[in-house]
Amino acid sequence: MLKKTICVLVILLFVILPVAAAQITDDSSLKLMQTVWKAQTIDGLDKGIWVIPEDAINQYFVSHADNDKVKNPTLKLLGDNKMLVAFDSSLGRVELTCEIKQFIYNQTESYAEVYVLKKDVAGKPFVSWMLKFIPLGAIADLYGNPLKDVKQVDAKFSGNTLKVNFHPLVEKSLLSSDIGKKVTISSITTRQGALELHTNMKAADLLGAMLAS
Repeated sequence: MLKKTICVLVILLFVILPVAAAQITDDSSLKLMQTVWKAQTIDGLDKGIWVIPEDAINQYFVSHADNDKVKNPTLKLLGDNKMLVAFDSSLGRVELTCEIKQFIYNQTESYAEVYVLKKDVAGKPFVSWMLKFIPLGAIADLYGNPLKDVKQVDAKFSGNTLKVNFHPLVEKSLLSSDIGKKVTISSITTRQGALELHTNMKAADLLGAMLAS
């Protein structure tokens, strides 16, 4: 169950860039992109703020993360860069209260840092209490790093912090395109039900880049 916790966190980190990275290869991908696009506002795009709605991330969970190891995964986005990740495990319904500490994407570095504030198992206060004393780093040492065989991604654990360096991955995907080379994401903020990417790519810049490509 603890290993599954790490997997869900990592999956989350890789779905907050669907606007730039998603490849429309099937109906589910198309539906995901439509959900993301509908969440954008003219004012936000003028400021370079791209919105990833909670529904879009949960759509991704349903199509990619629901398997024999993680059942019924859901995400609830809160304010102040906090979120609640929940999923079913052999011990019951696990709930992780997390905070996005950093998210950087540019031409030289791309990484995300998430801190687990609280770990709960529904209806099992003693188990929840025990989890409080087990840092993610110790869990990774005990159960193994679920990302050790994933190429072009480097995950490091320190206490209850998970930092994922995915720059080698985007170098071969996003940064290989003309638009991808021009985009930087300086930070991420959250509000109830939505995640906001603060980028240098305003609506006029995006239109110009698309017309030039």
